[in-house]
Amino acid sequence: MNTYIIKETWLSKKPAPLSAFISALCTFFLAFISLIYWRDLFHASTWMTASNHAVFDQHEIWRAWTALFIHADEKHLFSNSFLFFILGTFLGGYFGALLFPGLAFLMGGLINLVVLAKMPPDVQLLGASGVVYWMGGAWLSLYFMLDSKRTYFQRALRAMGVGLLLFLPAEAFDPSISYFSHWIGFLSGVSCGLIFYFLKRRTFLSAEMKELFIDEPEEPLPELP
Repeated sequence: MNTYIIKETWLSKKPAPLSAFISALCTFFLAFISLIYWRDLFHASTWMTASNHAVFDQHEIWRAWTALFIHADEKHLFSNSFLFFILGTFLGGYFGALLFPGLAFLMGGLINLVVLAKMPPDVQLLGASGVVYWMGGAWLSLYFMLDSKRTYFQRALRAMGVGLLLFLPAEAFDPSISYFSHWIGFLSGVSCGLIFYFLKRRTFLSAEMKELFIDEPEEPLPELP
């Protein structure tokens, strides 16, 4: 029986040339705004941080988004910036600005709203961790759906391996870290990635290049005299 071998997929091409530049620009913006916050320029500490009380009781909804761009210290910023740049390059490079930075920052604020609703009134939430985990979930789910040169089992192993390598905590439990935002970010990223795939499924499938594999016919057995 003849079968097809998939030689190329949507992910076989190189990312868009400007994707690394745009991702680097967004990463620089995170660092720049964090520096403004650390030095309290423009009284940033009074209006950029987010807490349950400020967002829901005082109705300052914008804080759920401004909090994405500020970090507690240099270590916090670096831990987010590394993956933010890499994942941003891949998401923007393969799927366009709609996914990154557009949907990534939109979802980051929505994730913060969900997390803040479960937090004590005056505990502050800041940092781009929710966005980074959303980006990771979106990328891994899209990779799983698009890398059709491999079997589902092979794709699952690769996705789980990369996910554990990137997101498994390397340090002991830290009460100052919102692990809930990590989980919400990752799961919502997986969901958004799957939705995005099925919305553009025809476009993605059109990029596949298949090669016909013809099975050699079996030689007939010699007739007995």
